Amino acid sequence: MLHEISELFSEFGIEYADAVPFSECTVINRGKMRRIGFEPQTAIVFAVPYLRRFYDDINISLYAVSEDYHIFFSRLFSELLLRLGKMFPDGRFAAFADNSPIDERTAAAKAGLGVIGENGLLINDKYASFVFIGELITDVPPRFIVTRGDFTVYRCEGCGRCTEACPQKGGQCLSALTQKKGELTQSEKEMIKASGCAWGCDICQLVCPHSTTAAMSEIAFFSEKPIARLTRDIISAMNDDEFMRRAYAWRGKKTILRNLELLELPESEVKDTFTV
Repeated sequence: MLHEISELFSEFGIEYADAVPFSECTVINRGKMRRIGFEPQTAIVFAVPYLRRFYDDINISLYAVSEDYHIFFSRLFSELLLRLGKMFPDGRFAAFADNSPIDERTAAAKAGLGVIGENGLLINDKYASFVFIGELITDVPPRFIVTRGDFTVYRCEGCGRCTEACPQKGGQCLSALTQKKGELTQSEKEMIKASGCAWGCDICQLVCPHSTTAAMSEIAFFSEKPIARLTRDIISAMNDDEFMRRAYAWRGKKTILRNLELLELPESEVKDTFTV
């Protein structure tokens, strides 16, 4: 990728960023593509490390310990789009993180940001799978940005630890289960209770050999206002603004409170009575 763009990303603590022709990307949401409003030519893909430390006492996924990462991306995109607009005054850009019209993981792998693990996650050389993926889609032609020649998607070593440790064994991810609204079955309640996690699931990431050498993020945002262990009292005490700044807020307080109540109940009292 062009040196000027790489330098721009490094100002925000982002070391891993590169570009691929849009023809190398897989479109997964054509409705979002149509709303972009221009013909994409290039995708600039980058990895944002979020892990600040491992916790001995934690009951939510590591990505949700800090405030909502979408807040970080919103601030980041505001600055990036302004600066890139000056670099490419005739170019148009659209920014995405977590709601992209393209397959982000495959695009990131093709951009050389890491390999794809057996758990489907991107594994970065330095930060393992503890990264968020973002991309800037633009109508600037690849010849002005793309400097890579190899767009091969590489896979991890395939040790099998992640799939072996997964409590769902190929079924619905436990993370999705903790985010489920409506009535939970008895077996679903027991799964959440056994996991010890009120939101998300990091099992497949934590058992990955790459995680043992994962570097910590130096991005300040992810160390601000951390809450690694939630309780019902903590959630109930949050005002609306505080709660909406958390990654679990999009499902509302009832869902996370339900999960916390399940975790706090003795095994013998996990009854089929909780609904949201």
